[in-house]
Amino acid sequence: MSTAGVTASRALVDNARKIIEGFGPDDWAADTACHGWRVHDLVTHMGFFFNFIADPNLVLPDNPSGKSERLNDAAVRERADWTSDQVVEYYRTQSEAGLATLEALQGPDFAEATVDMLDLGTYRLAALADAVAFDHLVHLTCDLHAPRGPIADGNIDVTAAIDPAVDWMIAGLPQMCRAALHPVLTGPVGLRLTGVTERTFVLDRDAAGAVVVTETGDLPADVATTDAVDFLSWATTRTAWRSAVTVTGNRPLVAAVLDAVDVV
Repeated sequence: MSTAGVTASRALVDNARKIIEGFGPDDWAADTACHGWRVHDLVTHMGFFFNFIADPNLVLPDNPSGKSERLNDAAVRERADWTSDQVVEYYRTQSEAGLATLEALQGPDFAEATVDMLDLGTYRLAALADAVAFDHLVHLTCDLHAPRGPIADGNIDVTAAIDPAVDWMIAGLPQMCRAALHPVLTGPVGLRLTGVTERTFVLDRDAAGAVVVTETGDLPADVATTDAVDFLSWATTRTAWRSAVTVTGNRPLVAAVLDAVDVV
């Protein structure tokens, strides 16, 4: 279950709504740090993710690529000509419906059921709350707000949302990055997160050759250490890991592994 993910998602939605309801025309038209998306597009995307979760009858745009990011781009294009009032109302209604759905998905009838998410992999329904926390936290802190985004600091409570966001990233990493990780993961590599949360993981291949990520305090000799908030940025390839990670042990091995990380 991920009740922490629901709590974090609700807090991030409250923060986002307070911010977007005060935007003027220049704010809506400003380019974000998410390539190709204006503020208008970023907010419609966040609303669309809730729409996808809450409405099983939602008609998705054509997406011959089968890739989640291309689906998101197509959904943004469908809403590109909406007025700012339409965007605010869409985000309000869909976030309310989506949060109610996330709460329901924590129940025993749904939590352990799974959902296939295109190229992202397969996840427990309860983990969709972590996915929303991750999506909102990354878009708000890395794409919308300064210093990389166009909007002044929105006082995002990173501490409350960081662990559910990391939970999604760790669940997704071996599924989203397997093709790139498998050939370079020739030995176990540790990942140490510091700062607002202190957690440690090991990336390795199991006996069957599958990429696995295990949360454990027993780290190997080769370790990447990074601030947890920085992890949000470089693990989604928004920034370079080399300016945010301290490597101990076999640097070529760790570097090859980190180069293969791209979480969505």
